[in-house]
Amino acid sequence: MDEHRDVRASDKDRDAAAERLRLAVEEGCLDFREFDDRVGRAYGSVTRGELADLVADLPARRRPSPSPAPSGTPRWLKAVWAGWAVLLAVNVVVWAAVSVAEGCPMDFWPKGLLPPGLILAIVTAGTVRRRRDATAEGS
Repeated sequence: MDEHRDVRASDKDRDAAAERLRLAVEEGCLDFREFDDRVGRAYGSVTRGELADLVADLPARRRPSPSPAPSGTPRWLKAVWAGWAVLLAVNVVVWAAVSVAEGCPMDFWPKGLLPPGLILAIVTAGTVRRRRDATAEGS
Protein backbone atom coordinates (compact mmCIF):
# COMPACT_ATOMS: atom_id res chain seq x y z
CA MET A 1 0.00 0.00 0.00
CA ASP A 2 2.81 2.43 0.81
CA GLU A 3 4.12 2.63 -2.75
CA HIS A 4 0.87 4.09 -4.13
CA ARG A 5 -0.23 6.41 -1.32
CA ASP A 6 -2.01 8.85 -3.62
CA VAL A 7 -3.96 6.19 -5.53
CA ARG A 8 -7.65 6.08 -4.73
CA ALA A 9 -8.59 3.20 -2.42
CA SER A 10 -10.97 0.52 -3.62
CA ASP A 11 -13.64 -1.20 -1.55
CA LYS A 12 -11.34 -4.22 -1.43
CA ASP A 13 -8.55 -2.04 0.03
CA ARG A 14 -10.93 -0.67 2.67
CA ASP A 15 -12.15 -4.16 3.55
CA ALA A 16 -8.54 -5.40 3.88
CA ALA A 17 -7.69 -2.53 6.25
CA ALA A 18 -10.83 -3.20 8.31
CA GLU A 19 -9.91 -6.88 8.52
CA ARG A 20 -6.39 -5.99 9.70
CA LEU A 21 -7.92 -3.74 12.36
CA ARG A 22 -10.24 -6.55 13.44
CA LEU A 23 -7.26 -8.89 13.80
CA ALA A 24 -5.48 -6.21 15.85
CA VAL A 25 -8.39 -6.28 18.30
CA GLU A 26 -8.12 -10.08 18.55
CA GLU A 27 -4.38 -9.77 19.16
CA GLY A 28 -5.00 -7.19 21.89
CA CYS A 29 -3.29 -4.33 20.04
CA LEU A 30 -6.44 -2.17 19.84
CA ASP A 31 -9.35 -1.64 22.20
CA PHE A 32 -12.91 -1.55 20.88
CA ARG A 33 -13.21 2.23 21.00
CA GLU A 34 -10.05 2.73 18.95
CA PHE A 35 -11.10 -0.06 16.59
CA ASP A 36 -14.48 1.60 16.05
CA ASP A 37 -12.82 4.94 15.33
CA ARG A 38 -10.26 3.50 12.93
CA VAL A 39 -12.71 1.28 11.07
CA GLY A 40 -15.00 4.28 10.54
CA ARG A 41 -12.07 6.24 9.14
CA ALA A 42 -11.05 3.23 7.00
CA TYR A 43 -14.41 3.08 5.28
CA GLY A 44 -14.30 6.86 4.82
CA SER A 45 -10.79 6.82 3.35
CA VAL A 46 -10.24 8.06 -0.16
CA THR A 47 -6.61 7.07 -0.78
CA ARG A 48 -4.44 4.09 -0.02
CA GLY A 49 -2.15 6.35 1.99
CA GLU A 50 -4.97 7.14 4.43
CA LEU A 51 -5.54 3.41 4.89
CA ALA A 52 -1.82 2.77 5.38
CA ASP A 53 -1.72 5.41 8.12
CA LEU A 54 -4.53 3.61 10.00
CA VAL A 55 -2.54 0.37 10.27
CA ALA A 56 1.02 1.78 10.30
CA ASP A 57 1.46 1.51 14.08
CA LEU A 58 0.24 -2.11 14.25
CA PRO A 59 2.75 -4.97 14.43
CA ALA A 60 3.20 -7.20 11.42
CA ARG A 61 0.31 -9.58 11.02
CA ARG A 62 0.89 -12.79 12.90
CA ARG A 63 0.22 -16.00 11.13
CA PRO A 64 -1.93 -18.30 13.21
CA SER A 65 -0.27 -21.59 13.96
CA PRO A 66 -2.06 -24.32 12.06
CA SER A 67 -4.18 -26.43 14.31
CA PRO A 68 -3.12 -30.03 14.17
CA ALA A 69 -5.45 -32.33 12.34
CA PRO A 70 -7.20 -34.69 14.71
CA SER A 71 -5.76 -38.16 14.85
CA GLY A 72 -7.01 -41.39 16.31
CA THR A 73 -10.60 -42.52 16.58
CA PRO A 74 -13.27 -39.80 16.54
CA ARG A 75 -15.62 -39.52 19.51
CA TRP A 76 -18.73 -40.41 17.49
CA LEU A 77 -17.11 -43.65 16.34
CA LYS A 78 -16.17 -44.56 19.91
CA ALA A 79 -19.81 -44.00 20.89
CA VAL A 80 -21.01 -46.31 18.10
CA TRP A 81 -18.52 -48.98 19.22
CA ALA A 82 -19.71 -48.64 22.81
CA GLY A 83 -23.33 -49.04 21.72
CA TRP A 84 -22.50 -52.09 19.63
CA ALA A 85 -20.54 -53.66 22.51
CA VAL A 86 -23.40 -53.10 24.96
CA LEU A 87 -25.88 -54.57 22.49
CA LEU A 88 -23.65 -57.61 21.94
CA ALA A 89 -23.10 -58.10 25.67
CA VAL A 90 -26.83 -57.94 26.43
CA ASN A 91 -27.57 -60.44 23.66
CA VAL A 92 -24.90 -62.85 24.87
CA VAL A 93 -26.22 -62.65 28.45
CA VAL A 94 -29.79 -63.27 27.28
CA TRP A 95 -28.63 -66.16 25.07
CA ALA A 96 -26.73 -67.68 28.01
CA ALA A 97 -29.73 -67.27 30.35
CA VAL A 98 -32.12 -68.87 27.83
CA SER A 99 -29.66 -71.70 27.16
CA VAL A 100 -29.34 -72.44 30.89
CA ALA A 101 -33.11 -72.24 31.39
CA GLU A 102 -33.74 -74.65 28.52
CA GLY A 103 -31.13 -77.09 29.79
CA CYS A 104 -29.25 -77.28 26.53
CA PRO A 105 -27.27 -74.73 24.57
CA MET A 106 -29.33 -72.99 21.91
CA ASP A 107 -28.06 -71.84 18.56
CA PHE A 108 -25.77 -68.85 19.20
CA TRP A 109 -28.09 -66.19 17.76
CA PRO A 110 -25.97 -63.19 18.91
CA LYS A 111 -23.69 -64.11 15.99
CA GLY A 112 -26.05 -61.95 13.91
CA LEU A 113 -24.36 -58.92 15.47
CA LEU A 114 -20.94 -59.91 14.11
CA PRO A 115 -21.47 -58.62 10.51
CA PRO A 116 -22.38 -55.11 11.75
CA GLY A 117 -19.29 -55.31 13.97
CA LEU A 118 -17.17 -56.18 10.93
CA ILE A 119 -18.61 -53.23 8.99
CA LEU A 120 -17.92 -51.01 11.99
CA ALA A 121 -14.32 -52.28 12.11
CA ILE A 122 -13.83 -51.45 8.42
CA VAL A 123 -15.28 -47.96 8.88
CA THR A 124 -13.07 -47.42 11.93
CA ALA A 125 -9.92 -48.54 10.11
CA GLY A 126 -10.67 -46.26 7.15
CA THR A 127 -11.47 -43.27 9.36
CA VAL A 128 -8.37 -43.67 11.51
CA ARG A 129 -6.16 -44.11 8.45
CA ARG A 130 -7.61 -41.05 6.72
CA ARG A 131 -7.13 -38.93 9.86
CA ARG A 132 -3.57 -40.21 10.30
CA ASP A 133 -2.75 -39.38 6.67
CA ALA A 134 -4.22 -35.87 7.09
CA THR A 135 -2.03 -35.37 10.17
CA ALA A 136 1.03 -36.58 8.26
CA GLU A 137 0.34 -34.15 5.40
CA GLY A 138 0.04 -31.25 7.83
CA SER A 139 3.47 -31.99 9.36
